[in-house]
Amino acid sequence: MGTVADTIVEILEDSGVKRVYGLPGDSLNGFTDALRRAGNITWEHVRHEEAAAFAASSEAALTGELAVCAGSCGPGNLHLINGLFDANRSRVPVLAIAAQIPGPEIGSTYFQETHPQDLFRECSVYTELVSTPEQLPRLLEIALRAAVEQRGVAVLVIPGEIFLKQSNGRRKSAAIRQAHRVTRPAEAELRAAADMLNAAHKVTILGGAGTENAHDQVLAIAEKLKAPIVHALRGKEFL
Repeated sequence: MGTVADTIVEILEDSGVKRVYGLPGDSLNGFTDALRRAGNITWEHVRHEEAAAFAASSEAALTGELAVCAGSCGPGNLHLINGLFDANRSRVPVLAIAAQIPGPEIGSTYFQETHPQDLFRECSVYTELVSTPEQLPRLLEIALRAAVEQRGVAVLVIPGEIFLKQSNGRRKSAAIRQAHRVTRPAEAELRAAADMLNAAHKVTILGGAGTENAHDQVLAIAEKLKAPIVHALRGKEFL
């Protein structure tokens, strides 16, 4: 049946994850070894955890799919914070696996002890500490759904020894993937907007995050209306 880390890797594979960005550390050994044994997800080694989080944020922004980064206990996962803030504010789906000191030592001022579930709460849509092997895979699936559906960062804090525990297995569920959807106003609102534009003498298009995947359509409207285009900060990458 394998270890808890093996189950984590299996769920990430089912969710389409191709790579994990990170820097190895002793509290992450169970997870990185599970990646090695499975062989289907690439471990993208970085020189600093901050680069791992920014790389995951960039991958998620470019592909629209879930990206994953990982950090060891203490300063290891703390270094992820700048990249996670970037991902969460950019509303891209990222899972951060934050390894923790041994569970029995939490609260004892153990070497490199921090409380990632508190530290990352402001830059995530979901943050939770895994205290027992039985909590997985359920908490991982909740974290993945939060990241994908809410388009933000989910952080799972896992004590190093949990990765190495015997897994209880899991009931196979549907892969947690981004579902592409179309959002549009009702016909009456579209007609009202069209009438307003047709009646205007001069029109300028201000494009923001809502222009994602609509580059060609915005250009077509601009040409039709003879309208210049300016962009808000989050519209720059789309226009």
